[in-house]
This record gives sequence, structure tokens and C-alpha cells, in this order.
Amino acid sequence: MDYAAVRTREENILALRSFLLEGPAAWESLQDELQVDDETAAGYMSLLYGAFCVAVRRRFSPRYTVGEIVQFVADVRVAAGEDVSLISSLVAEDMIRHVVGAPPPDDGGSDDVRAVLYAEVYILLYLVGEADFDRAGLEQFIDEATTYTEQWLAARQSEQAGQR
Repeated sequence: MDYAAVRTREENILALRSFLLEGPAAWESLQDELQVDDETAAGYMSLLYGAFCVAVRRRFSPRYTVGEIVQFVADVRVAAGEDVSLISSLVAEDMIRHVVGAPPPDDGGSDDVRAVLYAEVYILLYLVGEADFDRAGLEQFIDEATTYTEQWLAARQSEQAGQR
């Protein structure tokens, strides 16, 4: 992926807001707009990842235990009901550990994009529900996620520039 062309655009922010308020069904109606090209899709996926990171850090920083992460993932899986099979415990735990800077589980991590995306989406929606944001709180969260994402993208762009 050439991160130099990826930007956090207004349509990405609007799509994230809809997703957080209405769930995955809201994203389906926006798919054509978000997948116009790789950079637009990457902008949205980067913002989704940024929101995930901000939500995880809010929940688990500055202190956490591995047991709390394990219990949290179990709670997310229970809340998923029929969709529990979509959420890999190891992938979800690994993703949370990565965000908070904890060592990865011995057998964690996954290259399966679907497993990572499902874990990210379910955890993010669970954390947003748990936070029970009012309108101002949700806007503050989206602003924080946008700022985090822009910094994350700038770091990826710097890395790529340094490799050229």
C-alpha cells in the first residue's frame, strides 16, 4: 500500500460516525463510495483502526492485566451471540495487546484479514456501547480517533519515504 496517497477525508469521518451510531448495516449503504479506489478504502480502514486503538487505550490504559484482556475478549464474544465464531480469541487478544504495548500471546497474531477485521469491529462496537457516549462524547471520540489516525498515517508515510 502506498500510504502517501491515503488521507482521512470527510466522507471517511461521516462513514465512521454512521458505523458507530448504526452498526455495520450503515456501512453497507456506503460501500460503493468508500471503495471508489484503494486510497479511499484505505482512508476509511485506517480511520476504523484509529478508532479501535483510541477505544482500546481508553479502556485499558494506563493499567491493565493480561487477565483483564482475556476476560474482556470473553465478554465481547458472549455479547456477539450467534456471531461468536467470527471472533477469534487469540486474534482479539493479540490486537488489544499490540495497542497497549503488551507482549503478544505465545500463539497469537494472524495474517487472516477477515479475522482481524471481525475482531476490530466487534471490539470497537462493544467499547463504544460500553462507553455510552452522549452526542458530544461521540464527537470528541471521533475527533480523537481522527487525530490518532492522521498521526499513524504520517508515521507510515515517513517509514515509506525512508525506504525509498
